[in-house]
Amino acid sequence: MIPSGGPARKGVGINAILTSHSHSRGMAFSAPRAAIDAFNARASAHDWPFFAAPAGGFARPELAAALALWREKAGSRAMPDRADMTARAMKPFMPNMSLLEGVMVDGRRNYRIRLHGRVLASYSGDHTGKLLHEAVHDERIAGYVAVYDLVIQAGMPLRVTTSYQAPEISYLTGESLVAPLAVPGPTTPIILSVTYPGLRAEAFAVRADAESPRWK
Repeated sequence: MIPSGGPARKGVGINAILTSHSHSRGMAFSAPRAAIDAFNARASAHDWPFFAAPAGGFARPELAAALALWREKAGSRAMPDRADMTARAMKPFMPNMSLLEGVMVDGRRNYRIRLHGRVLASYSGDHTGKLLHEAVHDERIAGYVAVYDLVIQAGMPLRVTTSYQAPEISYLTGESLVAPLAVPGPTTPIILSVTYPGLRAEAFAVRADAESPRWK
């Protein structure tokens, strides 16, 4: 889900609980569908390029497989542990996978990108180890933070579709599984994001015309 671009912003990240969304493993989450509906209303009002829904109905079969794995590892728990999602288990999805950790920077919620898969990096550059503010332009950051906050608040896996706005990848759309992973102690869950980009239909037509012999 993470596009490229954006000036670096200084700050020191620390592990923190999102105070409005604090919870422990197994705690019931209030009204996740209402939270999703509220997010989509905000996205529409602010022209964010996202739409969220409970996970399912994926166009990409790989995302359905990733969701099945998440559910298998969760078992009867609200979510799987981060330790359950081993490199061996996630191997088919690693090139398209990101892991994000909630942090506080200069008194504001932020996310650190702990892993950024090579397929995603081929579109947007490798952002592994960066803060979200260092990977996303300021005018687009609020929407991305809101998506990840929603995953924490809802406490469930989501299907998120994206029409990328960064100029260098504006011809792409993305379909993502975005899901929480529990970590030991009272710490905000790690966020797992598995994304498969695709061409926008209109962009594909323009690019095909541009690459046809009559343009050469």
